Formats: sequence, structure tokens, C-alpha cells
Amino acid sequence: MNNFSSLIENSKRAVRYWWLLLIIGIALFVVGILIFVYPTQSYLGMSLVFGWLMLFSGILEVVLSSANKHFITGRGWMLAGGIIEIILGIILICSPAITAMMLPIVLGIWLLFRGIGLIGIASEMSHFKVNGMVWTIILGILLIICSLMILFQPLFGIAAVVVWVGISFLVAGVSLVVFAFQLFSIKNKFKKLTE
Repeated sequence: MNNFSSLIENSKRAVRYWWLLLIIGIALFVVGILIFVYPTQSYLGMSLVFGWLMLFSGILEVVLSSANKHFITGRGWMLAGGIIEIILGIILICSPAITAMMLPIVLGIWLLFRGIGLIGIASEMSHFKVNGMVWTIILGILLIICSLMILFQPLFGIAAVVVWVGISFLVAGVSLVVFAFQLFSIKNKFKKLTE
């Protein structure tokens, strides 16, 4: 019984910061909209904005996974994703000229990892029986498809890359918002269990 109480307490702590993922999701969605509103912005400016966004997103995910250290589910995916995002963000910020040439590859790999991570987290958390986990997996698959389109689009020009980057950020934002509300749902289940 003591182990069960400890598991419940650790799980409650793990989902306490669901709102951080909500913030990241909203930020990604807003950037996706801005890409379509201002498509003629310089490619170099896009790499700088993405760099700061990735750095901020990575820091929040590392904080979330650190707060999640007593609860195994999804922590490894969040921590690895956060560290990769911090590294990519620093690279994008520190060397924007080089990054402008490599932006499709960097963003494609980042979104590919984010899609795989979403599928991994959703499958790990499926034992909580949260409604909508299938949508998280579907959104992860969509992110993987978008990332592959970005990785292959440089062959077709910058305009195609900008379109796929915009679509990818919209999908990434929606997927994190959905996942944040799923964590909120889990938080409410734990609250009912302990009442």
C-alpha cells in the first residue's frame, strides 16, 4: 500500500507542470501562423527566431522532466528532446549565417525527433486510459511526415520549405496543446483518487 501511495504522489508531481507544455504548444502554433503571415521575411531572421524558440522550448522541457524525476513515464523522451532543443537553439542563435543554409535539415531533424517523442510518450502513457491518446499518436505521425517533407523540400526551393515549416509548427503546437490537456486530465484523475 505504501508503494501505491508513493506512486500516486510521484505521479501527481509529474503532471503538475502540464501548463508548461501548453505554453510551448501555443508558442509553436503562433510561430506557425507568423510564418504564413510574413512569408517574405528573411531566411536568416527565421533561423534566429527558431533558435530562440527552440532554446526556450528545450529549457522548459528540461525543467518539466526534472520536476518529473520521480516518475518514469515520458521523462526520458522529454529530457532527451529538451537537451536536443537546447543544443539546436544555441547552434541556431550563435551561427545564423551557417544555420540559414542548414535550416531545413536542422528543423526537419528537430520535428522528426519531436514526432517520434510524441508517439513514444503517448504509448508510454496509454496505461492511464486518458481519452485522446490516439490523437497524440496521430499528431506525432503527422509531425514525422511534415519533417520528412521539410528534409526533402530543399530540392524544390526555399518557398516550399517555408510552407512545410509553417505547417509543421502548426501541427507541433496543436499536438503539445492536446498533450498538455491530456496531462491535465491525468492530474484530475489523481486528484479524484486521493480525495
